[in-house]
Parts: sequence; C-alpha cells; structure tokens
Amino acid sequence: MPALFLAALLPWLYWDQGTTTASAVKQAGIDRLYVPPDQVAAWQAEGFDARGSDPAQFVKIQALGVVYRMDEANATNTPWVDGNGWRFERDSKARYYYDTKWRKATLAAAEAYTYGVEAVVHPDPRDLGAFARMLAFLRAIDRPSLPVMANIGIIDDRSDETGEVMNLLARRNLLFRVIPAPDAQYDLTVKIGTKEYPKEEAEDPGAFATGIRQKLTDEKRLLRIYGSDVVLGRVTGDGGQVRLHLINYGGNKVDGLRVRVRGEYARGTLAAFEEANTLLADYAVAGGATEFSIPEMGVYAVVDLKK
Repeated sequence: MPALFLAALLPWLYWDQGTTTASAVKQAGIDRLYVPPDQVAAWQAEGFDARGSDPAQFVKIQALGVVYRMDEANATNTPWVDGNGWRFERDSKARYYYDTKWRKATLAAAEAYTYGVEAVVHPDPRDLGAFARMLAFLRAIDRPSLPVMANIGIIDDRSDETGEVMNLLARRNLLFRVIPAPDAQYDLTVKIGTKEYPKEEAEDPGAFATGIRQKLTDEKRLLRIYGSDVVLGRVTGDGGQVRLHLINYGGNKVDGLRVRVRGEYARGTLAAFEEANTLLADYAVAGGATEFSIPEMGVYAVVDLKK
C-alpha cells in the first residue's frame, strides 16, 4: 500500500499562530498543516505543505477526556469518559475538528488515528512539541488497515437514545459496528424500538447497555480490560493477526493494565507512546483467549497479536 495512502489517515495540525512561529513548527518536525485561508501563501513561502481551512467546515469535537460525576449510591466520584469513538462509528465519513485544551492534543491525535477518521487538531501552542511527537509515533507504527472487529451490530435510527446507548457501549468496551440491516456475522443485532429492544427501555441507557452485555455474555466479549475505567479499546484483525488500540482518557499513567482478547494468539508485541518498557507481561494463552499485562501506559498504546 502506498505510503501516501497510509499518511492520509494521520491527523493534521491546524495552526493559526502566524508565520512568526514557522521555525518552532519546523523544529517540531511538522511540515504539513492547515492554516487560515489568508495565511496559506505565507506558509507555503516558508516551505510548508500548507492548506487553507475554515474550522466551520468540520464537525467540532465538543469534549475529550474524563470528568468525574457523583455516584449517589456509593457517595463517590466516578470517572465518565468523554470519548468520540461512538460518534465516529455513527459518522465515519465526516471531517472532525478538535479544539483542544492544554495537554489534550496527543489524546486527540491518538483517538482520531485509532478510528481512522479525517481530523485536524488545533492544540494549545504549548502542546506543539507533544503533538509532533505523537505524529512521529503514529508514522512509526502505521501499517495497512485491518477490518474492524465487533460482535454487536447497531441499527442506527439517528435518535438521541441510540446515540447514548452507543456511547455507553463504547465506554464499557462492548465492541459494536453501525450496520444498515441485521447481519448474521454479529452475535447480537440491536435495533431500538423492536420487541426485543423496546424504546422505553432505552430511556435508561445505562440499564439498557447492561442488558446488552448480559445477552452477549462476558465469554463472548472480544475485549475486556481490567484495572482501569478510563482506558478504551478498539480491535481490528483478519483472523491470523489482530491490532489492539488502547486509549487512556484519564490524563495520568495507568500501571498494571490487564487485557483479555478473545482468540488465541501465540505472540504479542507492544508499542506505547513515550514509554521505555515495551514488553508485555504475564502473557497467557488458554481457553480461547489471550491475556497479558501492560506494566505502564500513558495516553496511547498499540498491541499487535499474531497466531
């Protein structure tokens, strides 16, 4: 597959700081970027692959990261992941714009890359270097895409209820795809408003998502993550090999993350953004599943498994 095709999936920088910052952008290793239309010629004169863009032409990402909500039953704060994977599944062809707060640019880049969507990231200027390092990491691990793996099919009626159910499934690492009609390749097909999935039950999306998990059963889940409520995953593969993307939305490193992937894979390799230890620990293959631990993980990691 041509390198240009692979690179097209990498997020772009949107930079509106003007060409007085050109040396800093070059030093960061970035040579292509979106800029306000009236700055294109000036940036091109500086040697950049600069393209004019109005952020209004993109779908704006509203939130990214983790917020803490009060769990009244336990009188504790519980993490709520503001991720966009479910939104990308719903609208994979849209173009997205991240206007990120400080220290969120790498998270935005990792998320967009994981889901293969066209995106631009407008970082806090203090994040320029970190964003550039994430782009370099993504280039280093990039390879031809594998089919997305999921065992729940969602027939999307575009309602708010269905969107919130998809959001909660994603937060619980219950892997789904949006499909136009029932498909036998999925263990479950969910269509809100049917006898099996009544619309009134979807008014409580948390309970509804729990019911889907119970119908699927934990044994059939393609991915289970232990030790963190803020790490979400996406799995792609073709039978003989699997690529697992792991995104940490929490802002702090996660130690001793335990992962279970359905299917037996003899070998596994880890690439983790800005982590020196890239060896999987406690690797075990048994009972139709592969389990391993990631000793330390920052914002993003990729695990490649092969039979």
